[in-house]
Amino acid sequence: MGLSEALYNFAVYQFFWIALALFAFGVVYRIGRMFALWKRPVKAPRRARGGGYLVKTFIETFLDPIIFSLKKKPHDFTFGLLLLHLFGVLPIIFLMGEHVIVWSYYFPPYWLVAKWGLWIPESMISGTLTVTTPVPPVGEMSYKFVSNIWGPLNIILNGDVLAILALIGVGGKIGMKLLEAAKREKNVRLGDIIDYTLLLGILLAGYLAARFRGDVIIYRELLALHVLFAELLLAWLPFSKYWHFVFGYWYGKIHEWWDTRYQRGA
Repeated sequence: MGLSEALYNFAVYQFFWIALALFAFGVVYRIGRMFALWKRPVKAPRRARGGGYLVKTFIETFLDPIIFSLKKKPHDFTFGLLLLHLFGVLPIIFLMGEHVIVWSYYFPPYWLVAKWGLWIPESMISGTLTVTTPVPPVGEMSYKFVSNIWGPLNIILNGDVLAILALIGVGGKIGMKLLEAAKREKNVRLGDIIDYTLLLGILLAGYLAARFRGDVIIYRELLALHVLFAELLLAWLPFSKYWHFVFGYWYGKIHEWWDTRYQRGA
């Protein structure tokens, strides 16, 4: 077995379960640590509030950090929230056709994303064909990646465009961190560098694999690197700042709303 084939087999068939085990260990560790360090808060008198107030403040609790970032850190809002998260990484991970197939393999009900036409195509070319080709290909599959709900938006809502936006976003974030490090600011951590390096590796290897037209061995190497970087990020995620997206942000904001808005009426 050559080095290329060994790398592909390790990334695609073997390391995923190791990364998943490390991720599960990290989740148990983080949640266990949270309970171990939890202290009962001082109970404040509850103020009576109507249902409309509670719904309004629940929404505001999640919007406040976004509004703050837009006003106080517009560069972070642009590169981080818009390009990297909303218009880049998230739709690629959960909606791109190839990824839908992978998610469906491990979690079969996810195939509903394809059945309902929520998927997005891999490239600008396939996105254009989705819009301009009226005749679907003939096949025996029960569901076909042919037409989706996005219509003409597929020309810009596809893996190529979103990957470029995400690469601009992660490049901007890395540039910001390097600039902050040059200024010796205290909010630059080694974990941030690891986070963005892994994310850059995932995006770059995935984009190159999707656009590569040539020797299948080189394609498999690029695909293996794409998968391997993703698995490394999965294993690292509970110990990194990205934990806030999986758990910390959602739990923290619900707790903030419950404690400050509902209990205290602040």
